[in-house]
Amino acid sequence: MVSMHWDSTERDGVGVLQLFGYLGRQDAHRFEGAVDWVRSRCKGPLVLDMSGLLGWSGEGEAAVMRAAGNSLAVCGLRERPAPLLAANKALIRIYPDVASAVAHLASAVQGPAEASRPEEGSGVRGAM
Repeated sequence: MVSMHWDSTERDGVGVLQLFGYLGRQDAHRFEGAVDWVRSRCKGPLVLDMSGLLGWSGEGEAAVMRAAGNSLAVCGLRERPAPLLAANKALIRIYPDVASAVAHLASAVQGPAEASRPEEGSGVRGAM
């Protein structure tokens, strides 16, 4: 089975954590560590981009739910079933893609003039 790896960046004050591979039971703890790492470096909201994820197990979805304790936006689900996420829309906001998630969250955090500035990204990668 393909192991999960991740990449992170910050866009307009919004942290973006991109997942790749498969998020299963064996990677759930490391995923939670990646979320904590990104949150410690970006004080704004967090977007979890799942568009590069090949799949996940029930334990992987549960790890995403645990990460939602401090406000989480998810995008890139495509047609992937996500019963826990769908049932907990009060904790997790779901967007179709990163651009729409960042645009909405950046405008909510910053004033309209600040949210329209060019993005300043600082990318970091991690393998798990």
